[in-house]
Amino acid sequence: MSNDALTLIREESDRLATVLTATDPDRHVPSCPAWTAADLLWHLTEVHEFWGAILATGALTDEQAGSVEEQIAPRPEDVAQLCERRAAATDLLLGQLARRSDDEPAWFWFAADRTVGIIRRMQTHEATIHRVDAELAAEAPVTRIAPSVALAGLQHMIEVMWPAQLDWVPDWAETTPVARADLAPDGQEPVTVLIRRWRGTRPRDGRSLDVPVAQPMPQERRSPATGEREAGTVGARGAGSLRELPAAEVTGTAQALNLWAWGRSLALETVAGATPPMRITGDDRAVAELAALIDEGIG
Repeated sequence: MSNDALTLIREESDRLATVLTATDPDRHVPSCPAWTAADLLWHLTEVHEFWGAILATGALTDEQAGSVEEQIAPRPEDVAQLCERRAAATDLLLGQLARRSDDEPAWFWFAADRTVGIIRRMQTHEATIHRVDAELAAEAPVTRIAPSVALAGLQHMIEVMWPAQLDWVPDWAETTPVARADLAPDGQEPVTVLIRRWRGTRPRDGRSLDVPVAQPMPQERRSPATGEREAGTVGARGAGSLRELPAAEVTGTAQALNLWAWGRSLALETVAGATPPMRITGDDRAVAELAALIDEGIG
């Protein structure tokens, strides 16, 4: 997968740059409302610089990662200079990834996985999704995402992007399960996700917050040797109560579900080639919680 990932990151990053350099730099990016085309190009540039430097410096701690971020040079005003810097940043990232194996330790913002492999995986999908953003900004047909890449992108959202947000739930908040959903790409076994809401009043300003988050549905697993429930899994009573939550189902192509999960449903209207529509069915409450989760975005 490593070599394929490097090729894909290169192709998607170059495609993004080609599309954006032919677009008015002040053009609005519809899938990233706060950004212009130039902002999007800068974002990919600083992302590649940051992760290339994380690998180059061997950063392993939050403090070391913060130091890397502080050393990134300011954004250039000139678009031509920005294009040159983007190309150099992508070269840096790919050069660092090429000489490292996936199991090597490296700092990452998801505490459950701090390896080179998760960085490689993240950058593959970030480049792909932001290429979609670039094509939307340019009002160009959205290039098809290969089914295997789309399926891996959906898996990354389920296993990394959504669960990581649980790491950031504040201590003063209470978290409550509210719904579950089966995500079922065509030809694949469905994966059940649990949607929770964390709620509370922020101490510093008294603001009440109510935020949806998600994770793979916890499972009950027992030790074959002892029959005791394994640590970190739910008991039978807990699993039963979760199964009784309002339920929804999302079906469609891997590409459609991937774009939807990453908050890029707008792209489904312009994907090159036929894309059957995705469907969301089930309990109205679960459908509403799913919509709220996608609307919340991924930070």
